[in-house]
Amino acid sequence: MRQVYGFFIGFLLIIAGIIINPVRAQDASYLRVYSSNGVREILQELKPDIEHAVGVILDFEFSTSRTLADQVSAGASFDVVVLTPTLIDELIGLGIVNPLSRSVFAQVGVGIGSHKSAPTKNVSTLDAYREILLEAESIAYGANGQSRRTNESSFEVLGISEQVHHKRRLTGPGEGPGLVAEGEVELVLTLVSELIRETDVQFLGPLPMEVQGYIRFEAGIGVESNEPVKAMEFIRFLLDSDFSLALSEYGLESINR
Repeated sequence: MRQVYGFFIGFLLIIAGIIINPVRAQDASYLRVYSSNGVREILQELKPDIEHAVGVILDFEFSTSRTLADQVSAGASFDVVVLTPTLIDELIGLGIVNPLSRSVFAQVGVGIGSHKSAPTKNVSTLDAYREILLEAESIAYGANGQSRRTNESSFEVLGISEQVHHKRRLTGPGEGPGLVAEGEVELVLTLVSELIRETDVQFLGPLPMEVQGYIRFEAGIGVESNEPVKAMEFIRFLLDSDFSLALSEYGLESINR
């Protein structure tokens, strides 16, 4: 009797699993996606919707675009990459990404964040931006991320590269906002999409337009993908009007064409 009861409970758990996670229950395809941190938040939060629409189980790997491109170039297995255009070009040149599959769908600028308990400051003008950088005791930004060039170019324009150099903290992929949240660093400069929904970090605003640099994101399919049809459906989801409308909630702008 106990054995029958145990079997019955197990059966109910299996049925519950099918109801809760229909994609897995249908033995759906797996799609390995290497994606830039710049679109991490929106892809993670909409993952169930994408899986349902495309009929796949998504396996994401997030990091900086440069790090992911290096991993793919070294032989990492993937179906789709979401990187910056220059790196998509690089992978196409190496024969790793199908050139006919490349699709640009979003862009994002660089922003400034501080701890949520810190006073709110204006950063909308060059003078205000310069002042907040000079007043800060510590400033974090990515060592290898695509935003580093924009950040350091802005310091040069303001004539404060040397002052910032002495108090900067170069971080690993996605680490900057967390350091501010933990009180280890006063300011963080990173992609707006990595700041706008971060707990314990207040988004002060984007860099002034005079020094702003926008980073675009493109998706491309690996030439050795085991699921090229599903991979293309995934990209179509990124180009869909509903996804385009959702981008702004995550600090991103739609530019698909």
